[in-house]
Amino acid sequence: MVGVCYFCEEKPRVSYFNYYCKDCAMLRRWLLTYSPDKCINILKRTLTRDDKQIDFKISQEVKKICLDQLPTIKEETEDLKSSKELYDAKPNTRSSKKK
Repeated sequence: MVGVCYFCEEKPRVSYFNYYCKDCAMLRRWLLTYSPDKCINILKRTLTRDDKQIDFKISQEVKKICLDQLPTIKEETEDLKSSKELYDAKPNTRSSKKK
């Protein structure tokens, strides 16, 4: 039995002599290669949202929902055609009696 990763505590370690799983070992190498401050700044910019970004995302989702509920142009033209046909149809009246 190899054991569990010391960092994520979920995945198995690569080998008995390693402390980390494959993914956590990659993260550790990145932190050692690039400065930890640089890595933290990148993660903060990409993974966290501030209030302005949350409000923007909510408004985008609301727009998407509203646009999905609106009829498409094709549906609107079909509705107009059917209403125009009903309007242009000759009314049913009594026929004139010819003698």
